[in-house]
Amino acid sequence: MPGTCHRLRIPSLVTSSRSSRGSNDSEPMTPKKERHRVAMMGAARVGKSSIISQFLYEKYLSRYKQTVEDMHRGEYELPDGSCLTLDILDTSGSYQFPAMRALSINTSGAFILVYAVDDEETWFEVERLRGQIVQARGLRVPIVIVGNKADVPEEVRQVPLKVAQAKATLEWSCGYAECSAKNNEGILTVFKQLLRQANIEYNLSPAVRRRRKSLPSYTNQNQNRSLSARYYLKRHSCAIQ
Repeated sequence: MPGTCHRLRIPSLVTSSRSSRGSNDSEPMTPKKERHRVAMMGAARVGKSSIISQFLYEKYLSRYKQTVEDMHRGEYELPDGSCLTLDILDTSGSYQFPAMRALSINTSGAFILVYAVDDEETWFEVERLRGQIVQARGLRVPIVIVGNKADVPEEVRQVPLKVAQAKATLEWSCGYAECSAKNNEGILTVFKQLLRQANIEYNLSPAVRRRRKSLPSYTNQNQNRSLSARYYLKRHSCAIQ
């Protein structure tokens, strides 16, 4: 049984990692390791959990289950020996947890803000969230705006692609992507945009060799479950080729 787990403050994605160097140039460099915390935010039912599930586990969540707060982890190895770890925080889309939302904003190094292209109200929520993030963290924090449910027919779309993309990229200087978590389309692009916004040069190629996949390794629950978040650490590792 795993021991007590502590939440760590993850360095910001804006901060560049430094490789360990010895005083002698002939000494081998320590493989670069980076670990970053990413918050997935947006209104309820826009598909935040499904995007994470498709990215890490290649599984679509067909049944809706309200998220309080889940932590996932993706570990990636590159051919040069570098290691990238993403701690992805799946946040609640409910207004019942304002303190948790504020904590997520203050402790995350980058943000993915998700809306549903067939629901204009969820776009307005992205606008509000981006405003809160900028107010708390400034303009330099990496943000990617994501329009999910891109598989819906054009006639039911409520947020035009060109309008959302121009707002996100030109006015806000954020990354932008559209995807379909249902069809597992465009998911990789979301995270490529995130790394590009953070100036991290990693190749998240779809040609990956999975090393291991494990179930949640721990659960930390307080007695009052209705007022407290439940944290799950879900690991998925793969080698990037």
